[in-house]
Formats: sequence, structure tokens, C-alpha cells
Amino acid sequence: MKIKRLNILMVIALSIATITSKIMAQNGEKYTEIKTVRTSEIIDVSADSLWKIINQPDISVWSTLLDSTKFFGAEKFKGVPWSKRVSIVNTKGHHESHEDLIVYDPVNRIIKFASTKFPRFIISNETHYEVIDYGHNKSALKTTTLMNMKKFHAFFLKKPMLKVINKNGDELSYDIKYYAENEDVSPSKKDRIKELEKDEANQKSKYRIVKKKLKSDTINVSADSLWAILREFDKVSDWTSTLDHSEGAGEAKFEGTTCNERVCVSNHKKLVEELIMFSDEKKELAYELTEGAPGFVKLAQNHWKVYKISQNKSVVEMNVTMHLTKFMGFILGRVITKTMTKQVLLVLNDLKIYAETGEISEEKKIRISKLNKNKK
Repeated sequence: MKIKRLNILMVIALSIATITSKIMAQNGEKYTEIKTVRTSEIIDVSADSLWKIINQPDISVWSTLLDSTKFFGAEKFKGVPWSKRVSIVNTKGHHESHEDLIVYDPVNRIIKFASTKFPRFIISNETHYEVIDYGHNKSALKTTTLMNMKKFHAFFLKKPMLKVINKNGDELSYDIKYYAENEDVSPSKKDRIKELEKDEANQKSKYRIVKKKLKSDTINVSADSLWAILREFDKVSDWTSTLDHSEGAGEAKFEGTTCNERVCVSNHKKLVEELIMFSDEKKELAYELTEGAPGFVKLAQNHWKVYKISQNKSVVEMNVTMHLTKFMGFILGRVITKTMTKQVLLVLNDLKIYAETGEISEEKKIRISKLNKNKK
């Protein structure tokens, strides 16, 4: 009986191995691997200095290829408080590059990323960076790209894809060599910054910009206590009468937060707001309305900052910025500014009462009572 069982197990094992081999063979037939390995020219800085540059998440600081980078996600490697990054790539379409940090090896100065969003014909895409030490104040950057592409598409796209990869690699090598050796961005990066500033100025000229800075009355709690309330970005409807409901959504992109967005309901209207800045150290945050604004509102942002007055006294300042289309801004600009000011002042009053007493304001109680009646 034992021999029979052993034979059966051997047959099962052989069958699994055969199936696995077939799958691997089929995958080999379906996909084409594109691999490039490039090493930059010698860079006249130490390997440690070059590593400090390449292991920073925001390489858009010096890379002409990227216009901006956001980094976030839970810590996966010790000492690295982020695990994902999203970059705006300098192309006509201004597409986004999404990457996961998959290897972080400071001893060998190696960092690797895997793309998480790409066209369907690409199966996987990884970029590996390795700092090569050539001795005293001599180093280089080795960049490896590994891409698996469907065979049919690779037949047509392999050459142009390699051309793009090599071009980007040349630009990256030039930018980092210049930045490392001169402690300044390259001439091409400076030109790109000027282009972006010009584009931004042109965009602003199309809109009527409304800005309003409002500060609360003195709130009789410490700055730490006030910030403890405001930092809970997703729970603002707990105390303000201007919102009926709010909840967090999306993976946190800033350290210390639990979400990236908040979904709010105000007078049965859905609003979605995204965090664009957050700092526990500075006690400030900023968010942008991404869903729920009228068509003529092209941008709506609010920036909150807590200031310490004394040990048990503080204030919060709110800076609101809105971009309205020229025509509608001309007609409704004053009305919108007046309405916005009224709403912000109401929020500040609700906040003061809640912070000082731990109780919601009368306006919030009335709003809750009204909502409960409507449910019956």
C-alpha cells in the first residue's frame, strides 16, 4: 500500500512539473524580453554622494524627463518611509508613471522599481539603478531596464521602444552627472522649468483668480490640541455644520495620514477633495477639490495652518484659492467670493466651539436635527 501511494504521489508530482514546464514554455512563446544595461560616464563625486542623490524618491528635482513626483505608501524597507511614487513624465501627453519600490539595498547601493501601470501589450517593466564605485571621488550610475512585451507587439515596437529607452537613458545620465558635479540642475532641466513656468502663466491668464485669506479668532487651546483636530482630514464633518458626511478614501500619500482623499456630502451633493500637502511638523495641510465643482470652477484649493499664540492659545489660518473661467468669473466672482467667505467663517466658528468645549456648535446640532427629520 505504501509503495502504491508513493507511486501515485510521484505521478502527481511529475504531472505538476509537466504542466508547469508547458506554461513556462507557452509564456516564453508569448512574451519577448527587452533588456538594456547602460552605465553613465565617470561622475566626479564619491559613490556615497551619488547614492544620496539616486535613492531620493523625487528625482524630478534634477531629471528633465520628469516634471514632478509624488511619493507615498507604507514603509517596506527600513529607513524608507515610502514605497510608491507617481511621476508626471515630460511628454506631449504628460502621462503618469506609477512605480513600486521593490528593492532597496544601501550596502550595495542598489534600488529597483517595478512599474504598476502600463499599456496592455506590456506584461512587466522594471528599472534598476546601481551606483558603481570607482574609487576616490569617482563613480557611475548603472541603469538596467527589464521589459516583457507580448511577442506580436514586440515584432513591431521593439526597435522604437529601445530607441526611447536609450534616449531617456542618455538624458538621465547627463542630468545626474551635471547635478552631482555642479550641485545645480542641468541647462536642459532649467529650460524645462522655464517652459513649465510659461505654461502656468499662460493658464492663469485664462482665468479669474480669487484668493481669500481668513484667520480664526483666538482659540483657547494649545496649537497641538488644535492641530490634533484638523489633521484628521477625513473627520471634518464630525464638527462642522457645512458638511453632512465625510470619510477617507485612497491610499495615504503623506506620512502621518490615513487616506489620500475625503469624500464629503453637503446638502446632498457629493464632493471629493484630495490632499496635496500635509505636515505634522509644521501643523499645516492643503487640499484640492477634484470632484463636485461647477464647470466654470477650474481650481479650488484650501490651505490650513495652525499658529501658536501662547501655551494654551492658538489660531488657524485658511487660504482659499479659486480659478474661475473669465466670463463666469466676471459675472459671479463677487457672489462666489462672498459665499465662500461666509462658509469659511462658519467653519472657523464651528471649529473654535468644538476645540474649546469638545461639543458641536448650535449650527451643527440644528443641521443634524434637520437631517434626522428628513429621514423619517
